[in-house]
Amino acid sequence: MKSKPRRLPILLLGIILLLASIVSACSQPQEIPPQNWTVADETEFLAKCEQSDITFERCRECGDTIVYTHRRMIGDVLVENDFITFQFHPGTGMFKAKYSHWRDDLPETAPPIDISKEQAEAIGNGTEAQLIYIDPESRMFDCAPINPCWTVYVYEDVYLPELNRTFTQIVDIVVVDAVTGEIVWQFPT
Repeated sequence: MKSKPRRLPILLLGIILLLASIVSACSQPQEIPPQNWTVADETEFLAKCEQSDITFERCRECGDTIVYTHRRMIGDVLVENDFITFQFHPGTGMFKAKYSHWRDDLPETAPPIDISKEQAEAIGNGTEAQLIYIDPESRMFDCAPINPCWTVYVYEDVYLPELNRTFTQIVDIVVVDAVTGEIVWQFPT
């Protein structure tokens, strides 16, 4: 009695080999780039994922993941919560994930900034300020101004006798419209 050919195992083996060749062709290991680099420099690590002249920064390596991030700027104004992040495996350079958030309601260029950093710090009685477009869905600022704003930080030194140490803490945050100079939000209110 003749035995029937076993086609199912051969068929499964063929499918597995086909899938393995597709996966290896799509995820060739890449060389790990230097700390800071630009996609436009033709570094192949990100060039296959991002075809632009956006500059990425290697911001951290955590376990089996290297993270490169681009934080969006419009001129000198940081756009809160707008970013592109790529994750790669550190040993092989293989792509793992891409995350991004990009607002489409902002102009391509920022309006003229009439309030200087020093003026904003004086208005907010602070010692540090950052120029940003505040995200309408911000978790940090409970306001949604249209113009870029200076976020002014007021610090205070606090001495803890039980630790015999002095710590600096933020006691006030003032948001100053960088075009009009008006205070649009303050914490604590």
